Amino acid sequence: MLPELGASDPYFPYVPGEDSTPTRSIGDVVTGHLINARPLPLPHPHLAVLPVQRTRGLMYTTDAMIALVEDAAAHVAEHHPGSVVFLGNFGRKGGGDIPYSVSHNNGRDADLAFFLVDVEGTPALLDDLLSLDDQGQILLEDDETQAPRLLRFDPTRNWTLVEGLLRSNAADLQYIFISNPLRTLLLAEGRRRGAPRELLERAATLLVQPGGALPHDDHFHLRIHCTPLDLASGCVERGRRGPGFRPDLSLRRDVQERATDLLASSTPELRAAAVERLALLGSRSASRQVLALIDDPSPRVRAAVARALPELGSHLPALSARQSVETHPRVLAELIHALSRTADPDATRALARLLQRPEVVDLGSAGQLPLASLAAEALARRDDPTPVPDLIEALDTADPITRRQIEHALRILTNHDLNAVAHALDPRPEDNSPAALWRAWYQEHRRLSRDQWLTRGFQIAGFQIDEISLRYVWELCQAVAEDPHLSYNAQRTLMRLSGNEPQSLGWPRHDANFYWRRWFERRWQRMGLPPMPPHLTTLGPNNPYASDDDS
Repeated sequence: MLPELGASDPYFPYVPGEDSTPTRSIGDVVTGHLINARPLPLPHPHLAVLPVQRTRGLMYTTDAMIALVEDAAAHVAEHHPGSVVFLGNFGRKGGGDIPYSVSHNNGRDADLAFFLVDVEGTPALLDDLLSLDDQGQILLEDDETQAPRLLRFDPTRNWTLVEGLLRSNAADLQYIFISNPLRTLLLAEGRRRGAPRELLERAATLLVQPGGALPHDDHFHLRIHCTPLDLASGCVERGRRGPGFRPDLSLRRDVQERATDLLASSTPELRAAAVERLALLGSRSASRQVLALIDDPSPRVRAAVARALPELGSHLPALSARQSVETHPRVLAELIHALSRTADPDATRALARLLQRPEVVDLGSAGQLPLASLAAEALARRDDPTPVPDLIEALDTADPITRRQIEHALRILTNHDLNAVAHALDPRPEDNSPAALWRAWYQEHRRLSRDQWLTRGFQIAGFQIDEISLRYVWELCQAVAEDPHLSYNAQRTLMRLSGNEPQSLGWPRHDANFYWRRWFERRWQRMGLPPMPPHLTTLGPNNPYASDDDS
């Protein structure tokens, strides 16, 4: 019914009369997704994907990005016949997270390889992206002769590529990420070739070494602005605007007005689509009309309203009131999901009350689940310790499915599993049932803060963490690869301490572990962190992501 981020063909709520064929970039570059993704037009006379990146299948993007890259590649081929622009990562078919970058989620990011030459000026063919030093060089070992081979940044063709990107009208560039030393080489080449002043000024503005990310010394990272159609579909801009860019919001305003009118439609499907579209647009001006549909006779509409309300404001009283009388299983599931995303602490209490509800929710192909188990799962995601005693009490009467979900929630909220709970008790109660052990643990630890619970849980698991602070960043990074509750809490702690919130909780733990080690390894000196233990480094030549970025 509603978008699944990263799905191959995610759902989109069209309003009547809209063309359903163009690509649409939804959300932002970090958390968004992509509708009607286009594959790169391969084989192509001027484009090819690097062999390493080709194996990943990340060759989907928007119509605008494809047109931009084709224009730039044609410009290079016109001035340097036979040249081919090699491509790195673009995105997944439906957008969503990739393990090689924090961005690339909604079709507005693309990686292009640098043109390199050898000492004789002969163009080099590459298998992967290669990191260059401040002089724009890299020394490799020849695979056949084992002799050293020096490659260098080719300012001539790389400037021509940048020039082609700047001259294209296919998309509005927001950034071209590149390291500062290579940026200097490019701008010097542009001046040497007598590029027009306006073009040089645009290049100087768009060519940027990103702050808080890798320097981009191995590839160009393009980012384009949302198109008018993207903005009317829920595309979200972050960061500064590219030179001369002014967002065209006329189509967005028209769609918002039409969707608001559709809230009064006599057709439930149209009312639901209108609610979902207004949520994508973040149309808080329509929140009052959307809220009025929370008691709509159609469960399809009520489910859409429940999902939309957290995007349009808290509306906790309405959500709580509806969940107390709602009987439709899908709507109940959506109400619980909405409560889990509401910042108001009263949402925790509303969810805790659901632990005593006996209903079973039929989720179709997902099976039947007790309502209380959905509530326990939602409580686990709120990182709020106040419902721990409610969860423990619910263990006594819980069915097997709900009991497993409650035990999961307790592990997440306390950072202890049952073995850790027993380890922490002195003396241990005679009753060894899970409920009795958790009850005894809570009585001993209820006066401690959740950070103290987290610290003790990490210590019992063998990590030398004395407090929740960046002094213990490398121990926390290692905990990301451990049991699910330890991994979750380590990642949430690292997010809180760093202010960086990637979607790593949805990645495999080994990918998340690598990501966090790399992220802090790139920044440890300027953040004043302890030196990284050598065995944790991510910068060696034999790791799978060494040449990728986190912008």
